[in-house]
Order: sequence, then structure tokens, then C-alpha cells
Amino acid sequence: MQYFNDFLKIFLTFIIIMDPVGNIPAFFSITGDFDVETRNSILRKAIVVAGVVLLVFGVLGKILLGFFGISAGAFYISGGILFFTIAYEMIQSKPRSRSTPSSGTEPADIMMLAVFPLAIPLIAGPGMITTVIFTIAGDGFSLLKVLMTVLALFVSLTVQYFTMRSGAILIRLIGTTGMFVLEKIMGLILAALSIQLVYEGLVKLNILAPLAGD
Repeated sequence: MQYFNDFLKIFLTFIIIMDPVGNIPAFFSITGDFDVETRNSILRKAIVVAGVVLLVFGVLGKILLGFFGISAGAFYISGGILFFTIAYEMIQSKPRSRSTPSSGTEPADIMMLAVFPLAIPLIAGPGMITTVIFTIAGDGFSLLKVLMTVLALFVSLTVQYFTMRSGAILIRLIGTTGMFVLEKIMGLILAALSIQLVYEGLVKLNILAPLAGD
């Protein structure tokens, strides 16, 4: 049961950071000039590219932390600050750092849209890259955690794919107001998670004592 709870926590964190529903308007803005078949093809390639990028950073994350001498506590705090910044922008309805321009500047090869700006930075943005590194390398190497992270990433990207592919239907079902409310709720959850990460980082650095029951 504990393993399932750990997996669920990782999965929900990925979903909140990816923000599939919030990405729908940007996705249609970028691919709106293409037919459905081409749009879905671009989306599939973007999901694959984003997955590869996130896995590479996840694998190399521990090496990077060791090379720069970054402790787990410091990484927790930096991740918490980054998460809070993203959460604040979600709550305040400000443009996200991974927002992208419309498809007005269309490249010669339309499939390049799958790499930039869809895969990077819309799906695999700085927040998501940091989250994957933090999840795998934050508390030292654990094969079980790596497997749970890879599985959670696969499921999250699958959810991302079907959510963005069904974007037009979702917009009709919940409307712009529903999307607005949903993003605010996800922002609040992410803000709470960011504070928890900062607290855990301070504990790991022996600046704060752990609360009773931790």
C-alpha cells in the first residue's frame, strides 16, 4: 500500500506540473492551422521527444548533483522555490514561463513544432525537468523509486497526450471558466507541495528539527 501511495504522489506531482488542461489553449494556438491528422501526428512526436528528454535528465540528475556538490537539502529548497513560482503564476493567471508563441512563425518543416515549442518547453519545461531530477536523485539512488518514476512519467505523458488530443471536447464540456477554476485548484495544491519541500530541505540541512511524527 505504501508503494502505491508513493507512486500516486509522484504521478499527481507530474500531472500538476505538466498541467495537461492548461496546455490545451497553447497547443491549439500552435497547431490550429493544421488538419486533425497532422495535429495528432505532431502531438505524438512531441510526447515521445518530451519523454526522452525527461528520462535523460532523470538519469543524469544524480551525476549533475554530485558534480556540482549540491546536497539533497539544497535541491529540495530550490525545487520548492521553483514550484511555488509556478504555482503563484497559475493562481494569478499570469503567463507561464513555458508558454509559447502562436504558430504565426511556422517553420519550413511543420514536424519541428513537435520538438520546439511543444516538447520543449511546453511539456518538458524547467519545472518538469527539475521534478524528475528531484524525484530520482533527491534522496539518493533507489531502483524502486526509479521504476516508479519511469512508470509515473509514462502514465503522465499518456494522460497528457489524450488530454491535449481531446482538447476541443474538453473545452466544450467544462468551458473556459471550468479550465480557469481547475488551474487555480492545481496551483493551490502545488503551492502547498512547494512549502513542504522547503521544509524538508531545511530539515535535511539540519536548520529545522523534524516535526513529531515525521
